Amino acid sequence: MTRSWLLMASLALTLCACHGPGPVAESPRARRPNFLVLVTDDQRLDAIGFAGHPLLQTPHMDSLAQQGVWFDQAYVTTPICAASRASFLTGQWERAHGFTFGAPALDAETVADTYPSVLRAAGYRTGFVGKFGVKVVPGSTQAMFDVMRGSGHPYDKADGRHLTNIVGERA
Repeated sequence: MTRSWLLMASLALTLCACHGPGPVAESPRARRPNFLVLVTDDQRLDAIGFAGHPLLQTPHMDSLAQQGVWFDQAYVTTPICAASRASFLTGQWERAHGFTFGAPALDAETVADTYPSVLRAAGYRTGFVGKFGVKVVPGSTQAMFDVMRGSGHPYDKADGRHLTNIVGERA
């Protein structure tokens, strides 16, 4: 069993354990917890109000953090945004998955072991909205996501609106 598979299984078990009490539907599919994985990058740990920043006000992020699981001991091993996201998806160090800027795309075998692919294969509906930046072999994003709305450009102010608003509308 690969290390990434063990990491994905651990993540899935942890997320299942986070499911709080509440009404349970009769179908097996409805009994599985719904969850949202929200990742922000290119910022320091306390860049939202919930994390203790004295000036930043982030009421929506704070509300999500209060209702969910906050990983306050998380550690990023690769301070390069796309390579870090590839590590998050695969559960591998950058030296194992080999992806960074200018590197070859993640191969189909690596993509099949990502946590979205594993969840999708288990019957979950998966989606991605926002900055992706991880190159994968053609057709592989369909193995990971039912819905893929990545942003091609990190900032586009042509119509006078911020990308945050545009991505929020797409979600």
